[in-house]
Amino acid sequence: MRFDAGFLKNYLHVVLDRLKLIAFLNGLFFSCVALVAVVTNYVMTPPEYMGTVESSLLNSFQGNWFLMFMWIFAFNLVLSAFVVVTLPGVVFFPLSAAMLLYRAVFWGVFVYTLPLGSFFMTLPTLVVEGEAYVLAATAGILAGVSWTKPDLLYPAITFSRRAAVRRGLADGIRIYGLVTVLLLLAAAVETATIILQFPMG
Repeated sequence: MRFDAGFLKNYLHVVLDRLKLIAFLNGLFFSCVALVAVVTNYVMTPPEYMGTVESSLLNSFQGNWFLMFMWIFAFNLVLSAFVVVTLPGVVFFPLSAAMLLYRAVFWGVFVYTLPLGSFFMTLPTLVVEGEAYVLAATAGILAGVSWTKPDLLYPAITFSRRAAVRRGLADGIRIYGLVTVLLLLAAAVETATIILQFPMG
């Protein structure tokens, strides 16, 4: 398939159609990250940041940046996005939003532990990867609503439940095209950040 404006529009139209939902989930996710980081400041003493996750990744792949990049991408796409965030919403759509909030709480605590310099180095990865998880939650919600409340999802179109499910899954797959692009970018940025923090001797 030729990559042109029409091809891109095929993937972006779902995002544009659900812009209010995506904007709401963005606000929910990133405000929760910030709120948890601030609250944690009053209830925890920050531990010394040792960079153990990054250094363990580096040691695991013995300096092979490409393998580390592919592992980060695959882990985030399959486990962190699809299994943890999207799949629960397919079964019961509010669970995608709940799992997105769970990740936001985890990230808020993680952000709190970072020294200022490491925070600014990590920020681009957090923003891009976080947006991918927001879209992953959107895909889960659309798929879940398509078989429970199809009239809510497509009020202007009369769909049978089966047709609504097919449409919801197709919309979710299109969204996952964008999720994949964002997680590829996030993995590249994270790999580059690790290289800068732990250069090969």
